[in-house]
Amino acid sequence: MGLGHPYRGDDNIGICAAEEFESWNQDPAVEVIVAQELLPELAEVISQVDLLVFVDAKAGGVPGSVGVSEVTPADSRGGAFLHTLTMESLLSIAHTLFGRAPMAILISVASESFDFASHLSPEVEAALPILIARLKEAVRSSGRFERNGQNDFVAKGWSRL
Repeated sequence: MGLGHPYRGDDNIGICAAEEFESWNQDPAVEVIVAQELLPELAEVISQVDLLVFVDAKAGGVPGSVGVSEVTPADSRGGAFLHTLTMESLLSIAHTLFGRAPMAILISVASESFDFASHLSPEVEAALPILIARLKEAVRSSGRFERNGQNDFVAKGWSRL
């Protein structure tokens, strides 16, 4: 699921990655979703998959650096505040309404700028091939992950890029 906004500079990285991955993907079992924001309506869709890979920009860090982290459902006892839906709360809604939430990871790229722009910064654009490689590896691994020494999750057998 590529997340972002096409006119907020580096925030578009999730959408760019999803579109590039979709042009490569030949597996009909792999569905690519592009979204500018997370909506409760996505809960039913994600409840039907085994692995959900979010791809998004992040604030902070060295611009262009790619990270992988696990995403787990939020504690839903207090209910979800739907005006600011997070990845964690979307997983929680899927579990609450449809009885299951998929294993989920986030592949993120530290961004340089979220200013109004229709292009990526050079650092983030240079990270796109690494991001696509991580996305392909995540799909190929079918959700088999291990924690590395940097509190990062990687698919078993991933190479360090």
